[in-house]
Formats: sequence, C-alpha cells, structure tokens
Amino acid sequence: MTKNIILNILLFSALAILLVVLQVFIFWFMYGEGAESGRIADLWYVSLILEYLPLFIILSIISFKTFKRYKDKEFEKVKANLISVLILTVLYLFRYEIINLIG
Repeated sequence: MTKNIILNILLFSALAILLVVLQVFIFWFMYGEGAESGRIADLWYVSLILEYLPLFIILSIISFKTFKRYKDKEFEKVKANLISVLILTVLYLFRYEIINLIG
C-alpha cells in the first residue's frame, strides 16, 4: 500500500507541474503579450482557472480510479488513492510555502 501511495504522489505531482507549465504556454499562445493579455490575466476567474485547474484535473483522474477500484472491490488500492488525494491536496494548497522553504 505504501508503494502505491508514493507512486501515486510522484506521478500526479509530476503531472500537476506539467499541467501548470502547459497552462502558461497555452495562455501565452492564446493571448500573447501586452496590455490586453494583462487585463485578461487579472480577471478573477482566469486566476482561479490558472491556479486550481491542475488540481481539479488530477483529483478527477484519481477519483475515477478510486470509484473503478471500489467497484472491483480492490479496497487496498482505494485506501491508497484516498490517502494520495489527501496528501496531494495538502501539498498543492501549500505549494508556495513549500517552494519558499526549499529555495
């Protein structure tokens, strides 16, 4: 079970980082540089999407895996997924503090 938790955390943390980087590039390709893109980036819902979309996508993937494992009665993997969700959510919400601690 511990191996599954660690593997899930590493895999989905890497996926979250990749999604954050992709979001920045997609936003830049769509709106470019300049005053108009600055105004778009300052909108509250754009900030919300850029901040929490990677977490939402990852939690959706893990939730799908969890419900599938629950239907198949693989309860050990269900527990591992739930613990992974909890740890990833806490790490994601405190990511700026963790980055400041490290760097």
